[in-house]
Amino acid sequence: MSQGLIPEDVLNQIKERADIVQVVSDYVTLSHAGQNLKGLCPFHGEKTPSFTVSPAKQMFHCFGCGVGGNVFTFLMKIEGSDFPETVRELGRRTGVTIPAIHEGRPSQERGERLRLEQLNDAAAGWFRRNLLDPQAGREASAYLSERGISPETAETFGLGVSPSSWDGLIKGLTKEGYTLKELAVGGLSVAKDAGRSSPEAAGYYDRFRSRVMFPIHDLRKKVIAFGGRILGEGMPKYLNSPDTPLFSKGRGLYALERAREAAGRTDTLVIVEGYFDAIALHQAGIKNVAATLGTALTSDHVRTLRRFVTKVVLLFDPDAAGVRAALRTLDLFVDSGIGVKVVSLPSGEDPDTFIRAQGAEDFVQLQDRAPSLLDFAVEHSLQQASSGLIEDRIRSVDEILRILQKTSHRIEKEECTRRVAERLGINQHRLIERYPELVARDDRRGPEAGGKAGSRPTPLSESDRRLKGSPEERDLVHLLLHGKLSAEQVRRLTAELFTVPACRRLVELALRHLDRDGRVLIRPLLDEAVVDPDCAAVATELSLSEHHFDDVQEHIQGCVETMERKRCEQALGELIVQLRAAEQEGRTEEARRLNAQVNDLRMKKAGAPTA
Repeated sequence: MSQGLIPEDVLNQIKERADIVQVVSDYVTLSHAGQNLKGLCPFHGEKTPSFTVSPAKQMFHCFGCGVGGNVFTFLMKIEGSDFPETVRELGRRTGVTIPAIHEGRPSQERGERLRLEQLNDAAAGWFRRNLLDPQAGREASAYLSERGISPETAETFGLGVSPSSWDGLIKGLTKEGYTLKELAVGGLSVAKDAGRSSPEAAGYYDRFRSRVMFPIHDLRKKVIAFGGRILGEGMPKYLNSPDTPLFSKGRGLYALERAREAAGRTDTLVIVEGYFDAIALHQAGIKNVAATLGTALTSDHVRTLRRFVTKVVLLFDPDAAGVRAALRTLDLFVDSGIGVKVVSLPSGEDPDTFIRAQGAEDFVQLQDRAPSLLDFAVEHSLQQASSGLIEDRIRSVDEILRILQKTSHRIEKEECTRRVAERLGINQHRLIERYPELVARDDRRGPEAGGKAGSRPTPLSESDRRLKGSPEERDLVHLLLHGKLSAEQVRRLTAELFTVPACRRLVELALRHLDRDGRVLIRPLLDEAVVDPDCAAVATELSLSEHHFDDVQEHIQGCVETMERKRCEQALGELIVQLRAAEQEGRTEEARRLNAQVNDLRMKKAGAPTA
């Protein structure tokens, strides 16, 4: 990690002021676990939290995927930013000024992203001013009032309006210094085609015209895109920004940046389909709500959700399309570690109209009574067999069994099987007998037919591979990083004692950070270690892991003696190989010398205590 020309005292100021818990909490829901905090890792999928943050050491480590570091490395990895940019962001958060002469030049890609963020912020301000203008915003204001959106809520969500002109935004933002190319890259303008020209647009026209505008934010609350709802008649009714360097519809959720605090408190996030649905629920006091952006839920969405909650409530329209949308999510959520319920609204209602008509309390009751996603899917399949025809019943049985095989929760599977048997009037044992037949058939048809691939042994983690076969090196470095070695014990250490490269490197760094008494200065050691690619992962893991020893000092002594014995055995083996080669080649004098060394080492080994 290059620090470029950023002064060391500036970095130290940021380290002193930046709280890694606050920074990580912007992206991961954390809960207390002893002296540390835990959450689901944002860098890989997991069901059980293994992502650990230490407030005392200002470090993080995932014991699942092995990623670790400090507040700088966390932001760099999760935002995809370089070191200077991360320092600037943390400087902004902590109030530390980064001298301009030391900033260096950001990468071209980062410069473009920063410019697009500024462009979107300017566009959001322009749309907002239009809504507040008595003339330009009259129709949109009336429409929002009709939809039950208060002026205060409109301000909270930054709602605006795009006028009907073809190039209003283009004219407004080019006056502020933005180029036509930047507006096109940002998805705010579209190249003209034949028959839709306007000389004033200079080759482009506004993408959003005559629409209520919804700024879309990322988790940092930066505007990254827009959605627009047509005023009056016209198609499409809703229009979103295209994918840009800042925005991907298949990854983002509207209002998640506002919902995540409430979602973290309740461990539940409600997912709706539209902007107004989300806003109406927030306005009613139900704050743990986010909306999809005109797409079905994706695996990227599920990975995002797992960072914040373990329970999700799907709130889709009660029509056939809404039912299909809910059913499509079954594969995404199965064995994801997220419990999913499906709220079905009364016929003809959507979340927006329901919450305005019935209020928040009735919605909460619907949510409490909602079935699980698996129950919802099974019930839907049962309804398809309502005709009573044997073909429909067989088809329904097979569909339900395929649904049930998607869960590894044995009790839930058994309970669903019992209910299905009762509903279809089929003996439960017959249903159970049918299950392996269906699984075998799907396996023969291959994974594309729903069959599961053969199980594979869980691979060793990167950390397991690095430290396998060297428990004494692991324990000794662990105790070193926890400040348990005395100055005398530190003096006994040499990097050559260690065979694991990461442990050897950590000891090299430790011997460079000693106080006057010869003890290791832990904080400076860790500051250097977490940015060293040769030992960062092992440093964060061993520093944040908890191992208990009956007698720490005795264990340290045993580790050192074991390592010295192993080093002696290795040296002895190498000497014996050299001795045999010298004897075979007739190098008598060299053989005599090597034989004396072998005997000395054997005597030393025989007299050394065993571990």
